[in-house]
Amino acid sequence: MALAPNLTEIVFAVGAGSSLVGVSEYSDYPEAARSIPRVGGLDVSAERVASMQPDLVLASQDGNARGPVLALEAAGIPVLAVSGGSLDAVLDSIRRIAARLGRAGEGERLAASLASRRQAVRARAAGRPHPRALLLVWPDPPQAAGRGTFLDDVLAESGAENVLKGSAGWPLVSAEFLATASVDVLVIPDSPQTRDAYARAFASGPLSRGAITKAHVVRLSESSLTRPGPRVFEVLEQLEASLAKDQRRKEERGPRDR
Repeated sequence: MALAPNLTEIVFAVGAGSSLVGVSEYSDYPEAARSIPRVGGLDVSAERVASMQPDLVLASQDGNARGPVLALEAAGIPVLAVSGGSLDAVLDSIRRIAARLGRAGEGERLAASLASRRQAVRARAAGRPHPRALLLVWPDPPQAAGRGTFLDDVLAESGAENVLKGSAGWPLVSAEFLATASVDVLVIPDSPQTRDAYARAFASGPLSRGAITKAHVVRLSESSLTRPGPRVFEVLEQLEASLAKDQRRKEERGPRDR
C-alpha cells in the first residue's frame, strides 16, 4: 500500500504496480493507479489501512501525518517511510522501495538511468549564466520552494539560481516581495486544477504587479513537478531545455535588446 502519489508512481515504475491493494487519494499516474482503492489523503485513517491487511505500507517522511503511521507500526503492520527531500533522496527511495518489494534489480536499473539523465542535465547546464528563478507551488497566498527541497535541487541542477535559497522548506512569500524581487524566471505547476488560480494571480493577484510581471514564465506539469518520484527527472530535463532556449534567444538578440 502506498500512502502518497509519488510512492505509487515508484511502485509502478519498478514493475510492482499489481501488488498495490490501496493508494492515496491523489494517485492518478500511471492510468492503472486510478482503479486501485483509495485510503485517504496524506492524513490517512490507520483503521482503514489496517482493514485492508497490507503486507507493507509505504509512507512519506515529508508528507504523511506521523500519527497514523505510528498507529500502523504499533499494530504490527510493516511500514517503510522514505524521504523525498532531495533528488538524491528520490533515487534512494526508489532503491529502498524496490528492494523491499523483491525488485532490487529493477530499482537499481531505474535509479541508475535517472542518475545518468540527471548528470547529463548538469553537464549541459554547466558554464551557462544562471538566471534568478522562483518556483511557486501555489499562487495565492504565494508559496515557493526554498532551500533543502527536491525542487531547490531541480532549479540548481537545471542551471538556475533559486532566489529563495536563503529560506528553508516551503516559505510563503509576500506580494511585496514578488513586486520588488529580481526574478528572471518564474516556474509554476500547470494542471486543470491549478490553472484558474494562477490565471487569477496573473490577472489581478500577487503575480500581476511589479518586477514579477517581467519574469519569463515556465509552466511544467503539476503532478510531475510537485511529486518527488521518477517523473521529476523529466521535469529537470524540461526546465534545463527551457532555460537553454531562453539563453540562446538573449544571445541572438544581443545586449541592446535585452
